[in-house]
Amino acid sequence: MKMFAWMSAAVMALSTMVGAAQVPPPVGAEIAPMPEGTVVSASTPIELFHCVRYKDLKNVHPCAVPMIVSVPDPCPPACGSCGPQCVYVQVCVPPCDCYETKCKRRGNKLVLDFGKYEVEITSARGEVVVDYDD
Repeated sequence: MKMFAWMSAAVMALSTMVGAAQVPPPVGAEIAPMPEGTVVSASTPIELFHCVRYKDLKNVHPCAVPMIVSVPDPCPPACGSCGPQCVYVQVCVPPCDCYETKCKRRGNKLVLDFGKYEVEITSARGEVVVDYDD
């Protein structure tokens, strides 16, 4: 349940950063999950995860808007005590604010349900898979 809370907060906080420039963080800086209620300014640099596979692009909403979401890192560090790590992925979602967020597979699968349209984001085996369903 704790992982669901930081994922939801990160999705809500980062959805306002759609038009922000993608500037990598300074060397040595770590990307940490956003605590609930955190507001991220548009000047905060965010590095998008590069190993992303998109499936069923024909099912994307015709008027989709980009949104940045936070998912668990599919390549976690070797030590298990480093705390939860996350990566950021850009997805295209319908232009409405009313959606249901479901967290499955111990936090490794995030489902954004918009009614007729749905985006499933799975983080496993070194890559993030974004699957669009209508």
